[in-house]
Amino acid sequence: MRRRRWHVIVGFLGPALILYLIFIVYPFLSSLRYSLYNWNGVGPLTDFIGIKNFTFVLFSHSFAPMFWRAVWHNLYFFAMSMVLTTIFGLLLAYLLIGIKERPSRWFQVFYFIPMVVPPVVVAYIWSMYLEPGYGAIPQLLSALHLDALNVPFLGSEALALPTIAVITAWAGMGFPILIFIASMLNIPEEMIEAAKVDGAGRWRTFRSVIFPFIRPTFLTITTLNFVGAFNAFDLIYIMEGTQAGPNYATDVIGTLFYRTAFGGFGTTAQGVGLATALAFVGFFIVMIASAILVFLQRRAAMDL
Repeated sequence: MRRRRWHVIVGFLGPALILYLIFIVYPFLSSLRYSLYNWNGVGPLTDFIGIKNFTFVLFSHSFAPMFWRAVWHNLYFFAMSMVLTTIFGLLLAYLLIGIKERPSRWFQVFYFIPMVVPPVVVAYIWSMYLEPGYGAIPQLLSALHLDALNVPFLGSEALALPTIAVITAWAGMGFPILIFIASMLNIPEEMIEAAKVDGAGRWRTFRSVIFPFIRPTFLTITTLNFVGAFNAFDLIYIMEGTQAGPNYATDVIGTLFYRTAFGGFGTTAQGVGLATALAFVGFFIVMIASAILVFLQRRAAMDL
C-alpha cells in the first residue's frame, strides 16, 4: 500500500517536476555558467574569467555607477509602489468595505480594469495623454490655466521616473485592493463589534483591530511589490526606449541588462556573460530582501 502511494505521488508530481527542471532549473544553472565567461552570446564558451563579471558590475569605475543608479531607480519604484498601491490601496479597501456591497463591487471592478489591459496599451495610451502640446493632459492643464504645470513629463530628467512610477502604480493598484478586501472580510465580526462597544471610532478600529489582523497580508503585498519593482522594464522600454531616457533618468536593472546583453549606446562593455552576472546580482538583491519580508510575514502570522 505504501509503495502504491509513492507511485501515485510520483505520478502526479513527476510531470510538473520535469517541466520545472527543464524551464527553471536548467536555464538558471546555464545562466550561472554564462556569468563566469567573457562571452558575447555567439560561439562556444572558451574565455573563463571566474567572478570578474561580478566584480566589474559591482566595483568598476565604468559600469558600477550605472548599475547602482539602476538599483536606486528600482528602489524608487518600490517606494512609489508602497505609497500608491500598498498604503493608498489599503485605505481604499477599508473605505470600500464600509459602503454597500453593490457600489463596492463596481468600484473594485473599476480599480481592477487597468490590470487586465496589456502593458503595451497602457504605455501607448499614457504616452498620447502626456504628449506635449497635443496630449489630453497638457490640453487640460492649459484649459485650467495651469501652464506652470504644463511640462514635458516624459522628457524631463526630474519628472520622467516619477511619472512612469505613478503610471505603473495606477495599472497595478487593483490587485492589492482586492487582496486587502478579502483579508478584511475574514476578520471575526465579534472583534470589530467589541471595538465599537468600547467606543473606538472607525480609524481607531482600523489601527488597533483591523490592521493587526491583516499585517501578514500587508507584508505579502509588500514582498510582491518589491519583486515587481525590480521587474520593471516594459513601460520604461515602450515609453523611453532602450536608453531609458532622458539621459538614463529612468534606467533600471531590466533596461541596463537589455543594453548590456544585446548592445546599446551607453555601456562600456556588451556581452551575455556580463549581462547574466548583472541579472544574478539583481536576483540576489531581490532574494535577500524577499527572504527578510517573508520572515517578517511569518512572524506576523504567528502573532495572530
